[in-house]
Amino acid sequence: MREWSAIILAGGKGSRLMPLTSLVPKPLVKVTNKAMVDYSIAHLIFADIKHIILALAYMGQELKEYIEKTWTPDKLGDVELECVIQESKGTADAYRLLSNNIDSEKIVVSMADIVTNLPMREFMDFHSEKMGTATISMKTSESHTSQYGVVLLDQNRKIYLFLEKPAPMELYLSSMAQRTDLFLHTNIINTGIYCFNKEIGSILQETGLMDFGGEVFPYLLDNNYDLYGFVKNYYWLDCGNAETYLWANWDLLRKYSWPITPNGEEYDGIYVMGVINSGQNVSIEKPSCFGELVELHNRVKIKPLCSIGAHVQIGEDTIIEKSVIWDNVKIGAGCHVDGSIVCNNCEIGDNVVLHNAIVAPNSKISDDIQIRDKTLDVGTNI
Repeated sequence: MREWSAIILAGGKGSRLMPLTSLVPKPLVKVTNKAMVDYSIAHLIFADIKHIILALAYMGQELKEYIEKTWTPDKLGDVELECVIQESKGTADAYRLLSNNIDSEKIVVSMADIVTNLPMREFMDFHSEKMGTATISMKTSESHTSQYGVVLLDQNRKIYLFLEKPAPMELYLSSMAQRTDLFLHTNIINTGIYCFNKEIGSILQETGLMDFGGEVFPYLLDNNYDLYGFVKNYYWLDCGNAETYLWANWDLLRKYSWPITPNGEEYDGIYVMGVINSGQNVSIEKPSCFGELVELHNRVKIKPLCSIGAHVQIGEDTIIEKSVIWDNVKIGAGCHVDGSIVCNNCEIGDNVVLHNAIVAPNSKISDDIQIRDKTLDVGTNI
């Protein structure tokens, strides 16, 4: 039996990210021209995990076909990558359904819709050293307690209290703990990546618990299983909505998540995947990234923090700044696109202004239209 294997949970619908997820599953949404699921797979391979199982559900067949096409045997080497389409009722239920596929003493459970540079191997070694039943990856945050919950730890990072979204009374009672070696943290995020010993499979089968954060971890504590928190300052972002999705693209371009970087070869802060056909007096500022076969016509200005996809045409005198443009997009002349997202297969006319806008897939915008602080539906034609 091997020491480590991994499960990537990739079954969510990404409802909060609509309309970006209207035609593609959330794990296939690209951040700086790379699908989020690809970041997750590469993260585990880099940690030297040789057996990775992807738990798929929503649009599972499309996701399976993408993974099998992208992660070919020559890329994987000796890594076994397995896709399983299943209907689960929670994160723990997804694990339980895959129990018979797991062939290791210890297991990493990760997510397909986050971007992080969590030091995975250090996290795994920490779990092995502590020899607990489970270890939760955590990082500190300046956000308010009610969003992320609280955790009570001792100096060895053993967890004594874990509340995902505590009520005020629970927070008050936990703060009254008499032991002086316990430390109450109200600003720690559970980043959704876990290490388990194989006994967790039996626990899940016996209890029928469905969710790790809300059910399994409190159960482990109540029944005296050892639960640990790996607390470290690293980059982590859940691309749960359009705002955080934009942030993730900007963060990768600014190298906040190093060594996780945008797709393509870097040329002094500009990442390029293929040929850029440029007209005269084109200006490209860093940091920015480009997919394959991009056409920039005369006097186009690409300002910092732009992610431009593949097969994109941008007309004369157009300015793009702090925006994400997906694949197969045509933008006309004299446009100004700022703080916006333009999804696949869209056509933007001449002299269009997009400010803090989201243009859903398959949309067409006529000349001289201004769209500010608005989200368009799929297939909009205005």
